[in-house]
Amino acid sequence: MIPDEKLQELRDRIDIVDLVGRYVGLKRAGKNFTACCPFHQERTPSFFVNPERRSFKCFGCGVWGDGLEFVMRMDGLGFLEAARHLAGMFGVTLPEGLVDRKSSEQQVELEKARAITQIAADLYREILESRPEGKLGRLYQQQRAISPELAATFMLGYAPAPAESGSWDRLTRHLQSKGCDLALAEKLGLVVRSDKGSLYDRFRGRLMFPVLQSNRKPIAFSGRILPEYAKDADGREAPKYMNSPESLLYTKSKTLFGLHVAGQAMSRARRAILVEGNVDVVSMHQRGYIETVAPLGTALTAQQAAILARFTDTVVLCFDGDNAGRKAIRAAIPILLDEGLDARVVALDAGADPDSTDPKRLAALLEEPGSALEWLVRQWVAQGALDSIDAQERAVAALRPLLAKVKSDAARERYAERAAKLLRLPAGRISSRQHPHGPPGPQGNRAAPSPPSRTAASPPAPARPLPELPRHQVALLALLVDNPHLADKAERAGVQQYVTDRRLAPIAEEVVRRALVGENPTEGELLELIPAETRRQVHDAVFVGTFRDTQDDPVMLLQGCILDCRREQLKAESRRLDVQMREAKERGELDRARELSLKKIEHNRMLANLDEQALIPMANPQSGLRA
Repeated sequence: MIPDEKLQELRDRIDIVDLVGRYVGLKRAGKNFTACCPFHQERTPSFFVNPERRSFKCFGCGVWGDGLEFVMRMDGLGFLEAARHLAGMFGVTLPEGLVDRKSSEQQVELEKARAITQIAADLYREILESRPEGKLGRLYQQQRAISPELAATFMLGYAPAPAESGSWDRLTRHLQSKGCDLALAEKLGLVVRSDKGSLYDRFRGRLMFPVLQSNRKPIAFSGRILPEYAKDADGREAPKYMNSPESLLYTKSKTLFGLHVAGQAMSRARRAILVEGNVDVVSMHQRGYIETVAPLGTALTAQQAAILARFTDTVVLCFDGDNAGRKAIRAAIPILLDEGLDARVVALDAGADPDSTDPKRLAALLEEPGSALEWLVRQWVAQGALDSIDAQERAVAALRPLLAKVKSDAARERYAERAAKLLRLPAGRISSRQHPHGPPGPQGNRAAPSPPSRTAASPPAPARPLPELPRHQVALLALLVDNPHLADKAERAGVQQYVTDRRLAPIAEEVVRRALVGENPTEGELLELIPAETRRQVHDAVFVGTFRDTQDDPVMLLQGCILDCRREQLKAESRRLDVQMREAKERGELDRARELSLKKIEHNRMLANLDEQALIPMANPQSGLRA
């Protein structure tokens, strides 16, 4: 129930580029910005942000909206919750006492869960900053050289041990005093129920790292045990890290620690650095590598790789130099390659981690991180891949599916050549196995092709003649192919509404999408988008340079082509209405016939108005071309 004028003020204040850039890596494309869509999987960007309209749109999955809609979708917020967050971000004061009357029970529970998590984060932060029971936490922060500024950026806190706070339920009592639902706090993993049924704090004696979303709101916690509490009274070791369980707010496989800071930095640095632990992330940020993130108590997942791909094409793995670290690198490489990412490795010394590595040495390693595939082959060589022919063959067999994941043909060939040299195989020995027409069989030969569906002696079935292409749609598409600089105006005018023939529509969509990001697809790339039997027909109609050297104003030509297509659509609809009216009269459905007659009159009116619309400038985004 936000007043209209306040809602409009909020929408006017939102910097859509700054907002969306916190979640994806945006690149300028003319007046717009583009990225791979965060709402569906894609390798080629089809997601656009328009700063003039303060809106976003994905031409791949069709999602669109303003800043409020974007935050609601990305963070799973209700309308009022998203409005409050954005109002705080962009300096708009909303009235007190607002209530979202349309919130579902699930949304209400989510809002309560977020409030509980925020209260816990605020208490932990306050204890670390100023409370007496946070003394050991502050000392550990100093020992790890975490600056106060960085602690504030990551909202670090401290969960005191019972010996410091005098109880096992410091947080539990605090939540209760705030009127929080303790059963929900238990679901979130903040409190634990004892065998006797009483509740106590899950995190004790730990430096607390809130897991923050891009909007800086906490959704979970990771606690690092202090050295003083590494062992209990019986000498049993406590786990170094304790993480929140998955909950209605938090799915660890879809979350990266430090992303709220690192997202935009990844885009600027054109890489992401992936480390193992939360302290490693903070340490790397302290050294200036703010493009650093970490998984959360899990091996890298496909969902986390997809998040990284929103911001960058390159991921540098900087894991600990022990067996566990090397195992984690080996597991991460195929996942990164599957996402089309360039995987690099920083090989730390045995037993070292990013925090303990000399800053100058770390800087040198990060300056030119090695290829992950080359690192992997070197690991195999160190483990005996050269000991026998069988060992070499096993290494080649393991490498083959990884090479197949490399998206660049040239890069794939260079990796194969380098691997052959490391494995002491003849040049081309490995690349010869990477046949473009399918995976090799068990002997290293390409699998035999499937038999043809008919014998060679069978005569081909006579081809059906293709329907004639709609001439006005052909003219519109030919104009876009010859003048891709019209893409922005064509997109604003809704060109996809007018090029609807299945042989032409995919080409029109690709021409506009690629032109908006400064690319010019080849004729061959465009023809690959349509069925093979239609390519010759489309080629001869569209790719003949009709408008390549035109002396006429291309913008006026675009307007005329769109009006012609719209006119043809209206005429076709009028013909359908004539048929439907005749059939309704024959069945005696007079009311239906009168309804159709009124529609026919409206279509005739729209047809008569088209010539008038031709006078409206294309530059006007409210152009009647969308009518």
